[in-house]
Amino acid sequence: MKPFIEQAQFYAAYHQNVQTRYTHMAGVPIIILSVMILLGFVKIIMPGVFATNLACLGTLIALIYYFRLNWQLALALTPIMLILLLIANWFSQDGPTTLGVWSFVVLFIVGWGLQFYGHYLEGKKPAFMDNLSQALIAPLYLVAELFFMAGLMQSLKAQIYGTEKDTL
Repeated sequence: MKPFIEQAQFYAAYHQNVQTRYTHMAGVPIIILSVMILLGFVKIIMPGVFATNLACLGTLIALIYYFRLNWQLALALTPIMLILLLIANWFSQDGPTTLGVWSFVVLFIVGWGLQFYGHYLEGKKPAFMDNLSQALIAPLYLVAELFFMAGLMQSLKAQIYGTEKDTL
């Protein structure tokens, strides 16, 4: 597993334009929610032991990964992910209903539309087209950007961008 700083530097190289970062601030959570809805349709049941779905399992695995990369950012990301999971489970709890499926489809299209619009403004292809793991790093990177905007974790910002780079 590559360190967070190395992955964030790669990701940052594809996201120099401020508008791209703004579209990602909206697009990434929308995509995560849509995928959680889809995964929520797949139930995992062991009678008398537990009942869950792939969205819960996937969120747990993603959070473990994020905590291994940077526990402080992951701690801030956890409530966001849990709120998205709660919303996704509401849409998917009864299986693939009309509302659930359409919610997935619309959110997925809107989320990716925002992503590709941001990259159109940037004039660069998305980072995940060169390295698929970049799709996984996006939520943690965006939380880091929020911290940087608040004046926090400036040493991490300097490691990712150098001392001269402005963020959002």
